[in-house]
Amino acid sequence: MNFNLTEAEQEFLLELLEARHTSMLHELHHTDTYNYKQLLQQKVDLLERLRERLKNMASMSTVK
Repeated sequence: MNFNLTEAEQEFLLELLEARHTSMLHELHHTDTYNYKQLLQQKVDLLERLRERLKNMASMSTVK
């Protein structure tokens, strides 16, 4: 699936992802349940991959 975002939309999504990333890392640090910790780690990993892809999209759109 592909969709186009304006620069402002990309920046806003990056801000949201950064905020959620910080929140999830905090939650991960304070979680004692092993299964929940694994689930959170998977989500953190996914969020980090999405963040990198969005950053790459933003840098590619400014290169054009």
